[in-house]
Amino acid sequence: MRRILTLIAAIIICVSNAAAQGGMWLPVLAEQRIADMQKNGFKLKAEDIYSVNKACMKDAVVLFGGGCTGEFVSDNGLIFTNHHCGRSFIQQHSTLDHDYLANGFWAKNLTDELPCDGLEIQILDRMELISEDEGDLTQEGIRNAVIAKYRSQYGDKLEYSIEAFYGGNVYYLFAYKVFKDVRLVAAPPSSIGNYYSDTDNWMWPRHSGDFSVFRVYADKNNNPAEFSNANIPYKPKSHFKISLKGLNDGDFTMVFGYPGVTESYLPSCAVKFRQDVEMPTRVCVRQVIMDLMTEAMDYDRQIKIDYASRYSAVENGKKKWEGAIAGLRTYKAVWRKQELEREFQNRVNNSELRDKYSNIVKAFCSIYNGANIRASRCVFFFMESLYGLSQFKAGEQLTRLKNSMANPSSNIDNEINNVESKLRATFDRRDSTLERSIFEAMYKMYCDSCSDFLPDNLDSLYEAREILDAQEFVSDYYNTSLAAQLQTALQMVDDCREALKLTGKKRETKIEDIVETLSHDVGVYFYEAFIRTLFQKAYFTYYDMVKAEDDMYKRYQAALLEVMPEIIPFPDANSTLRFTYGKVGGFVPRDAVIYKSFTTLDGVIAKDRSTPADYDAPSALETLHRNRDYGRYADKDGSMHVCFVASNRTTGGNSGSPVVNGDGHLVGINFDRCWEGTMSDIMYDPSICRNISVDIRYVLFLIDKLGKAGNIIKELDVVK
Repeated sequence: MRRILTLIAAIIICVSNAAAQGGMWLPVLAEQRIADMQKNGFKLKAEDIYSVNKACMKDAVVLFGGGCTGEFVSDNGLIFTNHHCGRSFIQQHSTLDHDYLANGFWAKNLTDELPCDGLEIQILDRMELISEDEGDLTQEGIRNAVIAKYRSQYGDKLEYSIEAFYGGNVYYLFAYKVFKDVRLVAAPPSSIGNYYSDTDNWMWPRHSGDFSVFRVYADKNNNPAEFSNANIPYKPKSHFKISLKGLNDGDFTMVFGYPGVTESYLPSCAVKFRQDVEMPTRVCVRQVIMDLMTEAMDYDRQIKIDYASRYSAVENGKKKWEGAIAGLRTYKAVWRKQELEREFQNRVNNSELRDKYSNIVKAFCSIYNGANIRASRCVFFFMESLYGLSQFKAGEQLTRLKNSMANPSSNIDNEINNVESKLRATFDRRDSTLERSIFEAMYKMYCDSCSDFLPDNLDSLYEAREILDAQEFVSDYYNTSLAAQLQTALQMVDDCREALKLTGKKRETKIEDIVETLSHDVGVYFYEAFIRTLFQKAYFTYYDMVKAEDDMYKRYQAALLEVMPEIIPFPDANSTLRFTYGKVGGFVPRDAVIYKSFTTLDGVIAKDRSTPADYDAPSALETLHRNRDYGRYADKDGSMHVCFVASNRTTGGNSGSPVVNGDGHLVGINFDRCWEGTMSDIMYDPSICRNISVDIRYVLFLIDKLGKAGNIIKELDVVK
């Protein structure tokens, strides 16, 4: 590992500016990038990005809800993030009478702010390289021992994790403060914050005011605490000043956040597998689900509220994968990887590393054989179709109930309570008619697409219950299964509680009857038979393939570091804090099409007056536009800028990330990538890959002029 660390240090310092554009850099190593950043327009020092001894940017950036990023913008714990990051919590408080998704929400004081159940905010306290002397960090016992050592050094108030980099060739420790009292402060209407996911998601030009506002609360000593009315706004070590200066083409920008997963260094065969097998399978299933949801949501407003977040999640991944497939094919990713592999092989063959690495690419590609591909496709179908069904989840809980009752433990009461809780969550805000339609479509699709991976006794079940096809199986499920409705499932839960109150033979007989009933329930069969078959016929093969892929990826990255170090200057993203930098600039997505860097409110109104029902900006926004009532938030050209694009490399998890200018001031909130460049998780191309951000002046304009929330504006540290 010491040799690898020496190589990495040398690579980071020497990497070219072109490669730096696609870098996702560890903040602890900012000193090794600062000269290039300053050359490109950054005016601060490395310790302004990351320091454990003074307040810095890393103290102002948070992991929001485990899957997004947010940033502190005041000394009273106020956080900006994306509307789509906060959507589920906005939905949590939305009803027909108070539809905050449709109408927006603006707290005018602290008492108006709404607690968000289940929302956590994590703030990085420190990260440290772990010495190889600690031992094999893939072993749980060794990892726990290392964490215990750091906990004794830095205290119990932090939460610790160990993360792998360069495929597991390097490890870092991360220590976080975790806050659980987080409250909704403001959100624009979805017609602004989600303007509009269906049509514009992943696309440019973009006109979304994709932001929401939350506040972190702490105890009286400014420490993390569970929700309490006695808590007070958290005082962060650092927060971002907000610039009204705006941006020009060529201006420096930096994105700071928690990017999820990239796979930058995969060989050609792995790229081809993702391009031709995994992504198309997932896209196919999600399109069917979306079509069914859309029909129901257009018909019923309550369904539209209840399914808003779920639909967005389905659509988001589907459209991203479509863009990635198109980008990988258009920019010949497989061929480009093959060219790199030929150069790699030439270098290996002409070096002392011949014996060590001559067959590594061939060995990697042998993983993707016919049996592995068939099993993998089945797993992708299963995870996208059956696994997410409410019917499957309900069957899972009744199976747990059956197993608990078959062998009651001293913890049986808690087990039953847990089943009840999860059943309620499974059915919560789910429309039974829509769920049945999705069930029927997904079950039929899985049976047709994965016929070799169906339960062996399915034909016997069909014959015994006089079922002819998938449609009749679904009807039988709804006619007979306790898992079909929340009421029948909860009645069985109550029956279990009553049985446990009995004694002697009565108790024994009643429990036997319950277990017998559950054992023959078609919903329990649906879960047990299909999950068992998945593991027996597909999952273990797929798991072995993934494990082999992970092992080879580690070896391959180690090989690249030794043989072609210039092409592996930074580790893949893995949901840890990173910064990336680039410049504002448009791009040419295809022949004769040129995209500019900025969009304006003029474009919002123009779209609103065009065809799709997707575009329905609030009348109050139209009035502000008509009167050009932009206040101090207008650009120097007099227009109201809405969004901009730049060449920062981002991915899932960067949603909500702060975008700062050369002065380190907040100029935007990152929320998306351009569709043509979504391949950047695998292959970044600076000519086409662009991140999309909402202009911070548009955010302030909406808070001030539309939301009339001057109380929020007063908290902010606004500079010109």
